[in-house]
Formats: sequence, C-alpha cells, structure tokens
Amino acid sequence: MEFFNFINLGGPINWCLFVLLCICIFQCVERVIYFAGSSEKKSRGFSRRLKDKCRETEKLPHLQRKKELERECSVINTEMNRGLWFLNFSGAVSPSIGLLGTIVGLISSFKGMSESGGQMNLNDLSGGIWVAMITTEFGMMISIPSLFFSRLFKRIIEKRNLKMSYIIEDELSDIEGETNGE
Repeated sequence: MEFFNFINLGGPINWCLFVLLCICIFQCVERVIYFAGSSEKKSRGFSRRLKDKCRETEKLPHLQRKKELERECSVINTEMNRGLWFLNFSGAVSPSIGLLGTIVGLISSFKGMSESGGQMNLNDLSGGIWVAMITTEFGMMISIPSLFFSRLFKRIIEKRNLKMSYIIEDELSDIEGETNGE
C-alpha cells in the first residue's frame, strides 16, 4: 500500500510512469522467458532451428541455400529483438516525464506561494518541492533498469547472432569444399 501512496504523492504524472513501469516489467519478463526458451540447448532453440534449416535446404543450389539460411537468421533475429525498442524508449523518456512532473509540482508550489502574497511558510514550500521531486525519482527508477535490461538483451542477441553466423559459415564452407573437389 505504501507504493501506491508514493505514486499518489506524485500525482497523475506518476500514474503515467507507473503504467510505463508495468509495461517495462512485462516486457522484461516476456524477453527472459523467450531467451530462456530459445537457448542453444533447447529443442526449438535458435541454433537447432538454424541447423534444421540447413538440413531442409541441403539439396538446394548453393546460392539459393545461402539465401534461405540468411532469411532464417533474419527471422530469428527479428524474434529476438521483438519489443526491445520499448525498453530503449522507456529508458530514454521516463526521466523526461519525471522531470515534467517535477516542473508541474514546482509551478504549483510557487503558484501557491504567489497566491498567498508571499506569506507561505518554508515548511509548505519545501513540502511542495519534496512532492514534486518524487516524479523525477520515479522516472529514474524506471529508466535505469530499462536501459540495463535493454543492453543485457542486446548483448545476448549479439552473441546469438555470432553463433548463427558461425553455423552458416561452417555449413556453407562444407558445401564449397565439396563443390571444389576437396
């Protein structure tokens, strides 16, 4: 319950950030499940899929086979990158949304001070500023993990792409060796 009190303190902008946080958490969980389920050792893992495609296309001419394998790599790469744009987006935009909330809160505090004829006590002003800063904090709490997980997933994708290029290279070099009479 304290978490929702924290969100309420920041006002409507914090609720927007909360929705963004929920989507980011969902996206991270979905990607973790995907990467765990498509690891190299799984029956429908990325390397198994590519090796299966190699077997399916072994009777095709070299150039056509190469295109088919590259197409399969492209499909796998697209699957691996699905939704990562949102983690990058939220990592970049959430601090700005938080800062917007801070500005709105500061404007509200200074407006209250102006309406009171400058007779506002320091406790009221500092309380308003404290509440305004909550949105910036919340925006950073979303941004940092979003960017971390985005980079982590990108690193996994880089390693998998390298492995796929090795698989294709090995497969196609075997064929080239056979056609050259080696």
